[in-house]
Amino acid sequence: MQRTLGLLLALVTIAGAARAETEPAARQIAEAAAAQWNAAFAQGRVEDVLSLYADDALLLQPNGTVAHGAGQIRDFWQQLMRQGAYAMDVLDVRRELDDTIVTRIRFSDVKSMPSVRPQTMKYRYGGVIYSVLRQQSDGRWKAEVQRWDRDRNI
Repeated sequence: MQRTLGLLLALVTIAGAARAETEPAARQIAEAAAAQWNAAFAQGRVEDVLSLYADDALLLQPNGTVAHGAGQIRDFWQQLMRQGAYAMDVLDVRRELDDTIVTRIRFSDVKSMPSVRPQTMKYRYGGVIYSVLRQQSDGRWKAEVQRWDRDRNI
């Protein structure tokens, strides 16, 4: 519980910062994580999205509801992914500890537009997602705490 409170404090710290400090290695980790999220979104695979969360993860949803663990997080993403295709773009990254980074991410709704030349457009929401990524014992980075701001109710 103390660890979770510490992570939430780190999340609040970056949320209030005007500009996050970026370290190149931390930025690469965040970009690689976003690529994994985007691949899971593109394939519509909720289980792949779940694999990007730590076992004890918390997801603070746009409506203020807190999802604890895989079952509740799965329910959130199943409902959201039924509504469309999405993408995440890293805005800022901050290394908090050797094994912890905090990212600020823009969440977009992706629409394909049929035409002679198929195009893809991203509709960006006003809000952002803050994610605390922690390196796991196997070396992988997973979301331990994720907070969606409330600018856009989904």
